[in-house]
Amino acid sequence: MSLSALPTQPAPYFLGAAEGDKLVMFDQLFTLLVTAAQTEREFDSFLTEGRPGQAVPAHFHALTHETFFVIEGAIRLWVDDQNGHRETRILEAGDFGYVPKNTIHSYRIERTGKVFGVTSGGFSDFFRAVGRPTDTAGIPEPADYFIPDFATMAAEGARHDVNFVAGYELFD
Repeated sequence: MSLSALPTQPAPYFLGAAEGDKLVMFDQLFTLLVTAAQTEREFDSFLTEGRPGQAVPAHFHALTHETFFVIEGAIRLWVDDQNGHRETRILEAGDFGYVPKNTIHSYRIERTGKVFGVTSGGFSDFFRAVGRPTDTAGIPEPADYFIPDFATMAAEGARHDVNFVAGYELFD
């Protein structure tokens, strides 16, 4: 298991283009840039890189706000605030999506790319608990995909504010 390259407390630092704590989850690489340890639990930020694939399981966060800023490629983002606002949209390079807490959502990479995300502090602990650490930068090759079993994802999700919605149907 790779040790964290990030400081263990708030302190100035810089990361190069391929640096940060890298974890493979599903067919994507998540690179943690700043986490709760560096921000006194204020926020996390990370990059997600991948090729077109399956949608992540629909879920919501009771405490966590989440952003999606597409740097390269395109993603489809689904949101359902459970109060009548249900929408799906393709976000392309330069587009932004915001998902407030308690909003059911999912995304799928539509065109190979990179997405920058910011969340409430501590959310990236879920990636650490479920993803497989790697020292390899860039989009994982199929032989390197890591599909965590759903029981582990659900248990860690319960610990880290990722609440999966069983049987939720994504919509057009």
